[in-house]
Amino acid sequence: DSDGVLMKYGKTLNKNLEVDFQYQTVQVEGVNSMSTRLEVGVIPSVDLGFAKLYARTTFGEKYNTTPNFSYMGIEPGVIVPLGNGLSTRFGYRYRDAVDSVKFADRTVTFRAGVKYDFTKTDAVNLRFDRVRGDQVQNILALSYIKSF
Repeated sequence: DSDGVLMKYGKTLNKNLEVDFQYQTVQVEGVNSMSTRLEVGVIPSVDLGFAKLYARTTFGEKYNTTPNFSYMGIEPGVIVPLGNGLSTRFGYRYRDAVDSVKFADRTVTFRAGVKYDFTKTDAVNLRFDRVRGDQVQNILALSYIKSF
């Protein structure tokens, strides 16, 4: 199991398109291992009224004790507003190294989270990720989100 910290800076371009920059550090329990990822995401979405469908496409760089490498991913999902600034998010992410022959980073992740918006630009998020593939992890992440 792992614990992580995530910082995300996002910009809404219009009601159906966002971009973001994300920094994530994960500490693996039981071993002295930490990895950091920096990534850029583009998130088109469709608001259905009762829920919002999204598909986050990412490109990033992973830094750890082995050689650094680039990766890409896609995460379709749904956000369901609960009212009073609360929402839930469920997603399924596929991620792999750009050079998948040289680097083993192919994973599929089921993620579920709860987000609370303090303001239109400030939020806190608690998320659980179940990662399977070249890595097997269960990650509980608490994040602060600042949007501009």
